[in-house]
Amino acid sequence: MKLNAHTDFFYRCMIYVALHPERLVTAREIAEAYGLSLNHIAKVTQDLIKMKLLIGQRGRGGGVRLARTPEEIRLDELMATGESQASIVNCSGGIGGSCKILPVCRLKGIFTEAHEAFLAVLGSYTLADLISQPKMRKSLEEILLT
Repeated sequence: MKLNAHTDFFYRCMIYVALHPERLVTAREIAEAYGLSLNHIAKVTQDLIKMKLLIGQRGRGGGVRLARTPEEIRLDELMATGESQASIVNCSGGIGGSCKILPVCRLKGIFTEAHEAFLAVLGSYTLADLISQPKMRKSLEEILLT
């Protein structure tokens, strides 16, 4: 399974914002820290605000901050939203049309079960797990602030 870029950027934004709980963070700052497109990051931050994971403040001195503590934000929340249209296999369409073995194939069900297990593992971790270890946090800050 491969994450789409939007989901990847969800995680990156949330990590960056979580590393700066004492202040508002701008989309420009996040984009520059990761070397990403400001347009993409601005869209992602707006989506995260709509999802109520970030709180935005407009205008001069504006930016975003976490809507909840890092301990309250589970990693599966970002995956489930960012990959909401994701399907591991497309049995009823796509290249070549509908699959001929669809009525008797168990593969789609197995992939669905695997995807649910994947989300369950992500659900057992929070944003805090990504940033809370002092050594890891220091390394993240060094990388993103240079």
